Amino acid sequence: MSISELQLKLHQKIDSITDSKKLEVLYSLLQADEKTFKAMTLEEYIGDIDEARQQIKDGKSSTLDELLRESENW
Repeated sequence: MSISELQLKLHQKIDSITDSKKLEVLYSLLQADEKTFKAMTLEEYIGDIDEARQQIKDGKSSTLDELLRESENW
């Protein structure tokens, strides 16, 4: 698919959206800096996993019920 074809399809899809929340999310996504979505290195990924495991060992985790209650306030 060429760039112009893709642009046309995107314009058509956007024009058909009537939900303002969806449009706001799409707008935010398009405004985001490419650096926001940079891929993690393997070292970063492993580091994040190690950190999460340590948080669990230290008791710094939440139950599903706690997360559900918290998400009601988002």
